[in-house]
Amino acid sequence: MSVYVKICGICSNTDLQQIIELSPDAVGFIQWKKSQRFVEPEIVGKWDTPEEISRVGVFVSPTEKELAHAIQYGKFDTIQVHRIPDNWYADRDFFQGIKFWNAMKPEELYFLDSYFDFDSYVLDSYNPDTIGGTGETCDWEKSSQLVKALKKPVILAGGLTVDNVQDAIRKVNPFGVDVSSGVEISPRKKDLKLVKSFIQAAKECKC
Repeated sequence: MSVYVKICGICSNTDLQQIIELSPDAVGFIQWKKSQRFVEPEIVGKWDTPEEISRVGVFVSPTEKELAHAIQYGKFDTIQVHRIPDNWYADRDFFQGIKFWNAMKPEELYFLDSYFDFDSYVLDSYNPDTIGGTGETCDWEKSSQLVKALKKPVILAGGLTVDNVQDAIRKVNPFGVDVSSGVEISPRKKDLKLVKSFIQAAKECKC
């Protein structure tokens, strides 16, 4: 089975349609207004994607109201949540059919509280001023330990590029990989050659 690949931080339909042709498993759209890669869900919802490619909305401490609005208009089938406060809650019965991913740095997962039934975990680097797209790798050794310990799929993010993704896959053995800044010309524009090369490198990696 090949590695699951998500291309995140897509900011235009032009980029999206060209990326779709390269057959990633998922595409991600930032739903945090403070991010330079933010795109309104009403706009994202107008962009078509095939059923076999997951549409991931990336949020920071969202309320249920924010999630419901974004899912309705952005047509997301997966919610990736960063910086979850202690009192955070979402009714899984209300959001039937929606997958929930918890994104955090590896060190935080060591103290994971299982109060919420997340479908997958995203291991990412951390910057207080941004969500993803930092260009900094997370701790691969700790990530590898968590992949072995957790019973849920783990997606590795943070500083991945064409040059290091195969090394990361071999060392961490994640279910999937997630890239944003590593395949960009600028924060709102993807480099399609890099996207293609990244997907090929990840899919062809022999662990």
